[in-house]
Amino acid sequence: MLPLLQTSRYAGVFFQQTSNTRSLLTLGALIGGTIIAVTLLNVISNRLGGGFGKQKKGKAAQYNRRLFRKEAADIGLTKKQIKTLESMIKTYSVRRPYDLLKNSRTLNNTLGKAIRDASHMEAPPSVIESRKYELFQIKQLLERMEPTNVFLSNTKEIQLGQRITIEQVGGKRFNSLVTANLKEFYCVKVPTNAYGEAIRWKKGTKINIFVWNKGGDEVHFVSKIIGYNSVKKITSIILQHTKRESRANMRRFRRKKIQKPVYIYPIRIVEKSDGRRTKKEAVVEKSNGRMGNLVDLSAGGCCLSTTKPLKKGDLCKLNFEPIPGNPVSTFGKTVDIQQTSRIRYNVHIMFTRASSKNLNRINEFIYDFT
Repeated sequence: MLPLLQTSRYAGVFFQQTSNTRSLLTLGALIGGTIIAVTLLNVISNRLGGGFGKQKKGKAAQYNRRLFRKEAADIGLTKKQIKTLESMIKTYSVRRPYDLLKNSRTLNNTLGKAIRDASHMEAPPSVIESRKYELFQIKQLLERMEPTNVFLSNTKEIQLGQRITIEQVGGKRFNSLVTANLKEFYCVKVPTNAYGEAIRWKKGTKINIFVWNKGGDEVHFVSKIIGYNSVKKITSIILQHTKRESRANMRRFRRKKIQKPVYIYPIRIVEKSDGRRTKKEAVVEKSNGRMGNLVDLSAGGCCLSTTKPLKKGDLCKLNFEPIPGNPVSTFGKTVDIQQTSRIRYNVHIMFTRASSKNLNRINEFIYDFT
């Protein structure tokens, strides 16, 4: 049979088969190499991109512990705070770990769970308060680091149907949603209390509005109530449009409006001799106390209204209850005084000393994680 294959009819058959085989092998090698290269690039991209909190639409970034720690350290979190966040990721099965490094809904929800669990720890009170204080410090730091160019610069950009949180004067929060957003004003559903009763405020009242943007960041607005109306058969509050509340306006610590009585006790510094040494001692003048009303409150200080103000630079002790049943005592210094009427003054106090327990009670009122 071999000689027959050498005729002109079959000439080149062996050569063509060999050439086709080599071409197929070469093409297969190229395709395989391309697939491997693309796979490697995807793995590297996921690790690098996910490590810095960049998330694809609808998907959580791949968690990488080393890069999570690096980003957390770049923000300014301590090693202890980073370990705390890592333990929370595991304990509460956080689906979007990198959202914990932003002032986000994920951060608030996770911190709320951690603070509630800390309150029920089987540990000495000092350990419990120290744990809660650390959690509030994480929130405060991340809140201060929030970028100024986040989505939603004013209430005109809020989407119809957007879920929001309303905070009334006094601290209580209620869930609601946007029912209309027009050029002149926007509307939100009238919230209800635990008994299903509608909650209404007077026209002209300013209320806090908290919205979460597409990236999960919390944005704060202060809007004035214009009136009430029915929007698509939903009883709604008509609100005045406003710009986003600036971080600068919120100062180092978030301030919250409050209307609670406060007891003010002046502190007098006396010198006592101890042999050759003279030491100074702070004496609280309980017999010279006076009443006032808190106007706003933060973990760093407060503003109070009184008819008998202290002088600028004076030291004092303050007793008040931001949450009923949770009394707070702090020491402070008068930094500013403003006369608001013929007999009333607004006094701005900077806290100089407070225990972890007292600061935690202040923060529990401000952030309302419960």
